[in-house]
Amino acid sequence: MGLRLFHITEFAQSRLSPAAQRESRHPAPLLLLASLWVAIVGNLPLWRELARLPMDSGPLLWVGLCFGLLTTAVLGIVLSLLNWPGVLRSIITVLLWLVALNTLLLWAGHGALQLNLQPAVWKAALVQLRALPTWQLLLGFGLLAVVPSLWLWHIRVKRVALLARLPQNALLAVIFAGLLALVWLGARQTLLPLLQDQPRWLELLSPFNTLLSLRR
Repeated sequence: MGLRLFHITEFAQSRLSPAAQRESRHPAPLLLLASLWVAIVGNLPLWRELARLPMDSGPLLWVGLCFGLLTTAVLGIVLSLLNWPGVLRSIITVLLWLVALNTLLLWAGHGALQLNLQPAVWKAALVQLRALPTWQLLLGFGLLAVVPSLWLWHIRVKRVALLARLPQNALLAVIFAGLLALVWLGARQTLLPLLQDQPRWLELLSPFNTLLSLRR
């Protein structure tokens, strides 16, 4: 009887109350906000390089918009596939801290973090971070990782049943894939020559610069 009561109580506590469920946020907007934040705010070194292009403001804004939308779309597809209870917020938190670390490393002139697990790579990255002024470290990690992570874990996320979440995740992935295809088809004639002329830009694109190091 005691064991059965424990399981019932544990189940009841794990569920949001009807009022809390109504006030909680659906995972879809959270997923979109995370994709936009990581793509735009988490790629300051890339925007700095783009701003140095000898281009007029109109074409420059178009290139930056295309890069931002493409990155947002790819992140949206990945997060849509990982949109499950207990997984989504953890993945977003890891991405926030990763792009914060990459932003500080790239801003200081170091390469992006490589996940090849060689001690020399991690030691070099740590030395580069220590060379930065303390206020830059606090500001970078605070704005890019600490504040959004605290907000992310403070909000309530609506519980969506598995049978409803599956088609929702599929629909989100299709929408982001459509955005990716639409932007690429509309901007590839502009972006391809720039990427061929400046291949280093892909090394500045977080978090893909770090994730692609696993392949190498």
